[in-house]
Amino acid sequence: MQGTKCIVLGANGYIGRHLIRYLCAIRCSVQAIDIHDRSITPAVPYICADIRNTRTLDSIDWNVSYVFFFSGVTGTHAGFDKYEQFVSVNEIGLLNILSILRTSGNRPQIVFPSTRLVYEGSEVPLVESAPKCPKTIYAINKLACEHILESYRIAFEIPYTVYRICVPYGNAFDAGYSYGLTGTFLKQARENSLSTLYGDGLLMGTLTHVDDVCMHMVERSADGRCLNGTFNIPGQPYSIRTMAEMIAEKCGAQVRYLEWPPLDLKIESGDTVFNGETLHAIVGRGLAHNFEDWVSAL
Repeated sequence: MQGTKCIVLGANGYIGRHLIRYLCAIRCSVQAIDIHDRSITPAVPYICADIRNTRTLDSIDWNVSYVFFFSGVTGTHAGFDKYEQFVSVNEIGLLNILSILRTSGNRPQIVFPSTRLVYEGSEVPLVESAPKCPKTIYAINKLACEHILESYRIAFEIPYTVYRICVPYGNAFDAGYSYGLTGTFLKQARENSLSTLYGDGLLMGTLTHVDDVCMHMVERSADGRCLNGTFNIPGQPYSIRTMAEMIAEKCGAQVRYLEWPPLDLKIESGDTVFNGETLHAIVGRGLAHNFEDWVSAL
């Protein structure tokens, strides 16, 4: 992919920032875009734009090979209170980009991150066709966007690849920080010497290092067999309890168990271990990182 022109929307975000790092390492030409006034990755060209406002997108050169769509807002409870923001950024924002591409004549491949939260929890590893049961506005947004991408492929031949991510972890820029669940456990253990879990902590998920997430999204998207498909990004299965206990032990902290708050319990998806065989069958296996080594290096 050396020299390939790419746009990264949401360039200042957790995965967006790591994605730019990965693309630059393989010598792609990257245009970074985010809503913030300044880029936190000054080594690449940057444009401040709001995907909710098509006028701010006019200065972008869409004649590229890939558009990595990482703009968005996340959250569980927050979507119920801020539903207008969640719909306008996560869904209208994507529709604005697709509308521009539809009329421009350019047909870059859209690379889109989805989430474990679209699935109904299961005691067996989840394949991509497993039943869906989004319980939050954010999860609904993601599933809706998957269908939006397919509809624009059918109608206007705009290609895409969707990657569902379960639990990303790690950080190439700050070893003391991680994202999401692992980040919460790490912060609690370091600042309070106490990590808090709801229930018995036996819920299972798939952990994937952020660099492996980026590797799959870049290298696999370049494989024509992944075009216009939806894939679970593989990783390692762990229970929440094991994750928390490993981080706590490394930091000299304890783990505390609390009863589930009623709303959290209602919207929890359950076990979401990914079956990554669909992607493996196309491009082979391979993860460069594992969770145990990451914890050991903290």
